[in-house]
Parts: sequence; C-alpha cells; structure tokens
Amino acid sequence: MRSGRWHGFSTRRNLLGAAAAGLLAPAGQAFGAEGGGQAPERLNLLFLGDSLAQGLFLSLSPVLRRRPTPRLINGTLHATGVTRTDEHDWSSVTRDLVALHEPQLVVFWIGANDFRPLVVREERVRHRFGTPGYAEHYARRVTEMTGHAVHAGARVLWLGLPNMREPQFAGAARQLNAIQQAAAESAGAQWVDTWDATSDADGRYLPSVAAQTATRVFRAEDGVHFTGWGYLRIGALLFDTAAERFPELAPGLGRLTEA
Repeated sequence: MRSGRWHGFSTRRNLLGAAAAGLLAPAGQAFGAEGGGQAPERLNLLFLGDSLAQGLFLSLSPVLRRRPTPRLINGTLHATGVTRTDEHDWSSVTRDLVALHEPQLVVFWIGANDFRPLVVREERVRHRFGTPGYAEHYARRVTEMTGHAVHAGARVLWLGLPNMREPQFAGAARQLNAIQQAAAESAGAQWVDTWDATSDADGRYLPSVAAQTATRVFRAEDGVHFTGWGYLRIGALLFDTAAERFPELAPGLGRLTEA
C-alpha cells in the first residue's frame, strides 16, 4: 500500500483538478495574496534532463508563453542520461547552461535511459546497474549537476522517476530514485516525488485518472513517458512544490487551476 503522499498534496491544493484544466492562473491571482510581494519582472526557469524533462518543457511552454514573468529555457536532450558522459556530459552541460542563462530555478528530470551500464572514461571501466560502483559514480554525478546549479545561485528541484508499466523498469526506477534523492538533496536540491502521482492506491502503475466526468489517459503507450495532459498533471505537482519550498518565487510562477 502506498503512503498516500500524493493524496495529501492534492487534497490540500486541489492539484488533480488543477491539472485536469491544463491552464495556468495569473501569478497575482494564484499567489499574490498568500505569498506577498510582486512577481519578479523575469523568472528564468531552466529544464535539464532527458526525454521526460523534454516532454514537460514542451507541454508547459505553450501555456507559460502567455504569461509575462516565466521564461522557460530548454536544456533537455532526449536519449541521454547520467551514465554516459562520453555521449553527453550532464555535469559540464549543467555548469555551462546555468552560467549562460542565470536561472532562478532549475528543474532536473532524468534517468529513463540510465538502467544501462555506467561508463567511467578516465578509468576505462563500466559499472553494471545495481552494483556498488554504479551507485557511487552515479551519485557523484548527480551531486555535481546539482552543485553547479546551486553554486550559481539557483533554486533546484529534482523530479523523481515515475512508476513504470513494466515491472522490471519500475523496480529499477525505484533503485535509481533512491540514489538520485540522496545525492540531490545532499547537494542542496529539493526532491519532488512523482511515484504516488503515477500509482494507484495499491502502488500499481496508473495509466489514466478520473478528470471531472471522464477518465483521461495521462501515460504514453510506452509505459514510461506521458501524454501532453499527463505532463501538465506533473507540472501541477512541480509548480505546487516550487511555491511551497521557494515562496519567494511563487508570485512569478503561478499554478495550475481548476477549470
């Protein structure tokens, strides 16, 4: 049986209804009274990660484009991961992008391709998933990625991997989440759990949810990614968490609201 954490979030902040609408409230309407202060003139929001982060960026962009404050920056790249610095060195990429764009908020979502062996080029070694060497080097890279963003002055949210349809992938995702969470939090990031939001009451993979009078599919056919509406549902959780953990950014972020 799952913890019910997602139900706590949704009950207190009506996130399920908010995500069903797929719209963003004006910043002042959403947080002006509660958060206090005016929205900043510009809030640079940098997305980093693989196809999960890419899908989230692409789904949120059309909605946020209509608002004057948030500026979404796409630092994502599909078919990449933390394990293969020879293909795409996420630590270096993070360092360079935060220096270039000076974001106030950085969102990481990565790991869908990280069940393969981890390559350490300088040692000419490959560590299989699930081994101590894998966990050690993977955690070190997550720490470096987070550290570059934190040291540049950004607030950091790290999204955990969602539940997945295939049991072997779901089990691996849980292992990877444990490594990511410990490393990201130790380096100064705030962890955003997505497992409960993508599981039913018994902890099983959840492909669709009830939305108003209909049931809507929010997971893609591959059992890993999301539909456009599904990404907005995760976006609701992301923005709610950002406002809760970083209240100074809340006026510039807004939140998803019910239709």
